[in-house]
Amino acid sequence: MSTSQTLGGASRCGWVLGPSLDKIIKNVAWRKHSHLVSACKSVLDKLESLTDDASDPGSCSPLYGLSSSDADFLLQPLIMALESRSPKVVEPALDCAFRLFSFGIIRGCEIQESSSLIYRLVDTVCKCSALGDEAIELAVLEVLLSAVRSPSVYIRGDCLVYIVKTCYNIYLGGKSGTLQICAKSVLAQMMIIVFTRVEQNSMLAEFKNVVVFELLEFADRNLNEGSSIHFSQNFINEIVDAKQSPPDSKHSLMKGKINLLMFLVLVVRVILEKMVLRSTKIYANYP
Repeated sequence: MSTSQTLGGASRCGWVLGPSLDKIIKNVAWRKHSHLVSACKSVLDKLESLTDDASDPGSCSPLYGLSSSDADFLLQPLIMALESRSPKVVEPALDCAFRLFSFGIIRGCEIQESSSLIYRLVDTVCKCSALGDEAIELAVLEVLLSAVRSPSVYIRGDCLVYIVKTCYNIYLGGKSGTLQICAKSVLAQMMIIVFTRVEQNSMLAEFKNVVVFELLEFADRNLNEGSSIHFSQNFINEIVDAKQSPPDSKHSLMKGKINLLMFLVLVVRVILEKMVLRSTKIYANYP
């Protein structure tokens, strides 16, 4: 295996994926997850021979500069790590997914079908929130916001609704005020991004960062004497302002305008369902 300086090879994807897979190998229980270790090592070997091929900027390959078949092979151990349910393995996998989205390495013309590779990645990220670990839940929020924020990925339809539903569930089940404020802020930031892009019909539309203090109700502002608000604001700013190279292609959002009303209806439906379920549980406790 190569030294840490060249771990992952010469491709942009390898610079991010290589060190992350190496960390996963070091953290995982080899006997219990032997298939994961084997998959990670195979990908590390593969990365050494890959270089970026940006000759087709209009390509919808899931990973920048790489073929669709290579992308499927390279992301498989990352998905396996996210499915391991081991926090020590899931955490570096989530960090890797965040950087892949933030740096514009993950890309796609449209992400809405469950059969697509990026949809499967998003799906496994969302399911990690069920582990009940606050650090993992914050990392999930980080990945999901970076995915929606990325101008290189057009997330819409059921995939977008699934992301919103996951963030809302994290908000409802949050065991700390800080986690709830972060989830609430992430949801608000996603709405700003989606609406701004649809209004301007451009994935490259500039949008403002949510102001956490203005977003919260009076009761929320008293949590931890403002430390939670400060943490949440930094959390949002770091994700939204993450460095990213300009995307190679510009996606029109004309179809997005048609689907915006459907998206809003689905979001409202999810929220109402949760409110009804919560009310039912509350009244069930009364004699």
